[in-house]
Amino acid sequence: MATQLDPARNAPLRVNPIALMREPHSYLAHLRADHAIVELGDSYVLALRAQDVLALLADPRTEQIDGPAYAQLHKVPAGAVSRFLTEIFVFGNGASHRAKRSLFARAFSSKTMRDKTDDIRAVADRIVAELPRGETFDFVEAMAARLPSEMIASILGLPLSDATYFAKLVADLALAISPVYPHAAHPVIEAAASELSAYVSDELRNRLHSPAGDLLSTVVKDWAANPLITFDSLVQQVIALVIGGTDTTRAGFAMLVSLLLQHPRQWRAVGEDASLIPGAVNEALRYEPPVGTITRLTVAPLEIDGVLLPSGTVIKLSTLSALRDPMLYAEPDRFDIHRTDHPRIHPVFGSGPHRCIGEMLARLEIREGLAALAENAPQIALVEAATMSGFGGIRQISPMKVRID
Repeated sequence: MATQLDPARNAPLRVNPIALMREPHSYLAHLRADHAIVELGDSYVLALRAQDVLALLADPRTEQIDGPAYAQLHKVPAGAVSRFLTEIFVFGNGASHRAKRSLFARAFSSKTMRDKTDDIRAVADRIVAELPRGETFDFVEAMAARLPSEMIASILGLPLSDATYFAKLVADLALAISPVYPHAAHPVIEAAASELSAYVSDELRNRLHSPAGDLLSTVVKDWAANPLITFDSLVQQVIALVIGGTDTTRAGFAMLVSLLLQHPRQWRAVGEDASLIPGAVNEALRYEPPVGTITRLTVAPLEIDGVLLPSGTVIKLSTLSALRDPMLYAEPDRFDIHRTDHPRIHPVFGSGPHRCIGEMLARLEIREGLAALAENAPQIALVEAATMSGFGGIRQISPMKVRID
C-alpha cells in the first residue's frame, strides 16, 4: 500500500467499519452531512456523497482494485477464496480484464438477454405456481433464490436440478465480497469456493470432451482455441459469473417484493399497471441496493473536499450512501416507485468497462418475476419483512416470511 494520508491536509475522520455494519443508512447520512469521505484504515477511505461517487466511477485517476490487492487488503488467507478473488475479472484492469470479460460479453449482451424474456417469464410463472398456498414460507428461498439460479443454470447449460445446490454455495462464497471480510466464517467460505471450483471444473472438462451446444461448451471451446488465461482462471470466471447472475439478483428481487408489500398502494399499482414495474425495480435498487460499495484504487493523486489522496489509496465508493443523498434525490428516504429523478444510468451497476455484465439479465429476471407474482399471486401477504445488512460489497438479505391464501 502507498503512504498514509497527509494529516496536515484535512485528514478525514477515522471510522470503525464494524460500526457501519449496524445501522448503515442512518450512520451514513450522519457522516455524509459533514464529510465527503471518511477513513476506514490506512490508505483506505469511503466516499459518501453522490457527486463524488458518480464522478469517481469513471475518473481516470482511479482504476478497479486488482484481485491480489483486494485479497491483501482484507487479509484473506491463501487458498481457494484467495485464488477466486485474485483471478476474477471483476477485480482486474486493462488487457487481462478485457480477455476474461470477453469470454462472456456476447452471450450476455442486451439483445441476447432480451431475446430470453419469454423464457424468463415462463420460469417465473412456473415458480409462482409452485409456491405454497395457505401456509407461511420464506420468499427468499422459495422464489427469489430459485428464479436467478434456475435461469443462470439454463443459460450456462447446467442441470436444472443443480440450481439449488450451487445457489447455496454461491451465497456462502459471496460473503467474501464484503467491506469487512468475515474471518469467523472463512471455513464456510473456503469450503464453498473449493466445492464450486471442483463442480465448475468438472462441467467444463466434460464439455471439452463432449460439447453440449450450451454456453459453457462455447466458452470452453473458445478458450481451448485461444487460451489467453489458464484453465483454473477460466473456472474462476465462470464462478464469478454465477455469483453475479444469482446472489445479487436474489437479494434485489426479494427486497423489491418486501418493500412493495410494505407499501400496499404501490403493490396494487404495479399489479394494475405493468408499465410501472421498471420504475419499481429502479427504486428498490436505489432504496436498498444489493451492492453497497464499488472499490477503486487511485493511480494518481486526487483531492476530495480538501483531502489529498495519494496514489495507491483504496477508495470504496459508497453507492449505499450516494443513493440516499438528498443532493441527488428528492426525499431520498422515501420509497416511491413513481420517482422521476433517477439518473439515466443506475449507479448500482457500476460504470465504464466494469459495468455489470449481467445487468440486463438481472433487470429482466426481477421485472418478469414481479410481473408473474403480481398477476398470479396478487393476494400475497407479508408476515415478516426482509432486511438488508452490511454497508458495502455484496450485502446480505434476511429471510422474508410471506403467505398466499
